[in-house]
Formats: sequence, C-alpha cells, structure tokens
Amino acid sequence: MTTQTCHRHPEQEREQGLALTLAALLLTGTALLASCWVGPLAAFTVTAVLIVAAYAAPGLARRLAIRRAVRELLRSLPCA
Repeated sequence: MTTQTCHRHPEQEREQGLALTLAALLLTGTALLASCWVGPLAAFTVTAVLIVAAYAAPGLARRLAIRRAVRELLRSLPCA
C-alpha cells in the first residue's frame, strides 16, 4: 500500500497564511462597521450569511453546471 503526501512549499504556506489573515481582517472590519451602522444582531446575521454563502457557492455552482450539462446532453440526443 502506498500513500501519497502533499508537500507544500514554504512560499505556498506563506501565501495561504497571508490570504487567511487578510480574509479574517476584512471579515472583522466589515462586521465591526456593520455593527456600528445597523446594530449587532443585523451585523451578525449579515456576516453569518456571507460566510455560509462563501462555503456553499462552489458546491452550488458545481451542481448547477452538472445539471446544465446533463440537460444539454439530453437535448442533443434523438428522441426515442
């Protein structure tokens, strides 16, 4: 049995860490500004929705692309 390991370069790890840090700072700043403008409950709701949407969007886009491809394939087949 062989196992494959993913070796990351230090530069890739540094870039990924920077991206996560910037994302956390942007999220925190946005949440604080929204809290000042619309109140804490609305700010939390908006922030939570944005986070859930960021995680759900790639999977949803993939499903929609698959549905579209299947629909086009079925249209291209001759009717039986």
